[in-house]
Amino acid sequence: MRQSKLQLFRDVFLIGVGAFALSFSVVGFMAPNKLLDGGFTGVAIILNALFGTPIGVFALAMMSGALLLSYMLLGPSFGKKTVFATVLFTLSIDFWDKVVRLPVVTRDLPLAVFYGGLTAGVALAIIFHAGASTGGTDALATIIKRYAGIPLGRALLLIDVVVAFIAGLFFGPEPLMYSLILIFIETQVIDLVLNGISATERFWIVSARWEAIRDFIVAEMGRGATVFEGQGGFTGEDRRVVIAYVPRRMAVSFRRRIHQIDPDVFLAVDPSTGVYGEGFKHAGHD
Repeated sequence: MRQSKLQLFRDVFLIGVGAFALSFSVVGFMAPNKLLDGGFTGVAIILNALFGTPIGVFALAMMSGALLLSYMLLGPSFGKKTVFATVLFTLSIDFWDKVVRLPVVTRDLPLAVFYGGLTAGVALAIIFHAGASTGGTDALATIIKRYAGIPLGRALLLIDVVVAFIAGLFFGPEPLMYSLILIFIETQVIDLVLNGISATERFWIVSARWEAIRDFIVAEMGRGATVFEGQGGFTGEDRRVVIAYVPRRMAVSFRRRIHQIDPDVFLAVDPSTGVYGEGFKHAGHD
């Protein structure tokens, strides 16, 4: 029980940090330069630029509507943490804008795009890491997935791009192009922060000298390897397949060494994140 309370406290703290950082990005970089990161926040920025309406209040109203619709159609899948993050994020927008009266950090569009996307990406990654989300568009995207069959990631991207193009109708093509760059930076930063710089690559190794390769991985590298039976689809011959997970920084030297052991080796490499167990992160740690 004590551990779960500590975990909850940590998640609430992280959500608070992420929400304030995200709202700082909106007020300091995006809204003054008519840049959007999509979603309901983007719509609220458009309304603010056109009519002077408060960004946070209108964003909260739209997000609340999306969450309510999601509850009616899908059930309470968004969770209490998402509600907390959404309310805190939207209210902190108006806190920065109306109470603190945060000055514009920069009017230089490339700088605003880069640092706005960077800050928002890190903030969202922190919120996602704590098991929450913001914006309400993820709830809307889930509805689209359920009834239109569009994958969740594509639905989210579709919503963001549609909002960005609507902004282009009002603000012109240049803010639209900069907004699309900001969305790209933001999503890349989210992946980088959540998955880590030291992401792992998975090697699928098919070789007649599989025993020597296995011994190299286990004895010389000190890493684990999994060996299982396979069969060549063309020849029908039995094969041994070795799977090894190698940190990206060691991948090039690992590949070269495998080729030295067997010049005719077959290698398939794909990125792998969230690897847990001996030699990697513990399954119970974040």
